[in-house]
Amino acid sequence: MKIYISGKISGMEKEAKELFGTAERELQAQGFDTVNPMKLKHDHDKAWSDYMREDIKALCECDGIYMLNNWSDSKGARLERKVAVRIGMRLMYQEGDRNKSVAD
Repeated sequence: MKIYISGKISGMEKEAKELFGTAERELQAQGFDTVNPMKLKHDHDKAWSDYMREDIKALCECDGIYMLNNWSDSKGARLERKVAVRIGMRLMYQEGDRNKSVAD
C-alpha cells in the first residue's frame, strides 16, 4: 500500500523535513511504500499553489494518506485530506492525534 504523508510545512520547513522523515521511516518499517512531499521534485516558480498542484498529483497516485499531528494547522494538509476523503482513500493518523474534527 502506498501512503502519502501530509502535515504542516509552510513556515517550519527545517522542522517539517525532520517530522516527515521520521514518519516516512516509521511507515516504511511497517511495510508501506511512502510518498514524502518534502522529497518531491518541485520544478516550478515556488508559489504555494504550484506546490499544491504537484503534491495533489502525487497524493492521487496513493492508496491512503497519513496525517501528521499538526495537519489541522496547515491549509495545504487540510486540502490534501479533503481530496483523500472525497476520493475514498484510506485515512491514517499519527499516534496520539485526536484532532480529526475538521469538517470533510
